[in-house]
Amino acid sequence: MRRWLLLPVLALAVGCSTTPDPGPTVLAAPVIALPAPAEQDTAAPLPPATTAPRPSDRPRPTPSGPAPTASAVVGAVRGVDRAAEVGLLVLDRETGTEVVSALPDRRFRSASLVKLLIAVDVLEAGADTATRKQVARMLRLSDDDIASALWVRRGGAALVTRAARAMGLRDTRPPAIPGRWGDVLLTARDVAGVYTHVLEALPAADRALVVDALAAAPRSAADGFDQHFGIPDGLSAPWAVKQGWSDSTRDIVVHSTGLVGAGWRYVVVLLTEHPLRTAWSTAAKSVTAGARTLDAVLR
Repeated sequence: MRRWLLLPVLALAVGCSTTPDPGPTVLAAPVIALPAPAEQDTAAPLPPATTAPRPSDRPRPTPSGPAPTASAVVGAVRGVDRAAEVGLLVLDRETGTEVVSALPDRRFRSASLVKLLIAVDVLEAGADTATRKQVARMLRLSDDDIASALWVRRGGAALVTRAARAMGLRDTRPPAIPGRWGDVLLTARDVAGVYTHVLEALPAADRALVVDALAAAPRSAADGFDQHFGIPDGLSAPWAVKQGWSDSTRDIVVHSTGLVGAGWRYVVVLLTEHPLRTAWSTAAKSVTAGARTLDAVLR
């Protein structure tokens, strides 16, 4: 699940692959231009902005169960992997309150969650039709090659600083090694802030692009990883998700985040960090177990 890309100027860019090979794969060819969408991608053209109206345009049901406690969610995660570290935040956009939280300001490596920042930065700068299609594919399939190309195009670490400032993300930091975008540091609170920005600050067409792509995330990501863990497998309500999975020399991280419920009433962020040799299946199951404890209240 480790991918290293050789990028000019910005050195190495790391993505999120699926197989926990002990050694990295080095790509000798530099990545400069945006890659064209894969020929086998037969997705329909981007839908019009009306397919993702503001959540306020949709009915908002009341929660159907009592709010879970933070200890219940964390306990469910650790019931599968007792060594897991957990960052959690669930926001109710209808009431403006936190449904549940646990260490929402603890920093985790972002893995592919940084693609949300990349998408917002690219769209807010103005993007042509081809680039917009690239952004949608990057979000829907968690495409690392597109993320790497856009990371370079938008200035690498400067993108993180710029996006964090624009969205008011207090604890998001660029990677220690420029180019390793999967090592961006962020918190559950900041990820929730990105989703809030998407729903409340992006123009309608940009909002629709992002939300529709996340709502169409297939089970198999571009690298073959099963990205239907956590929210997709643990919750019965409608969802639009961005998942993350990555390893380093110290740990692996597996994250499930997104918009949930009618009208996208809830923002759900569940971040986890596991010991390095944890099986990917174990980490993913732990995230699903944690998400499942939220189902009664988020239906």
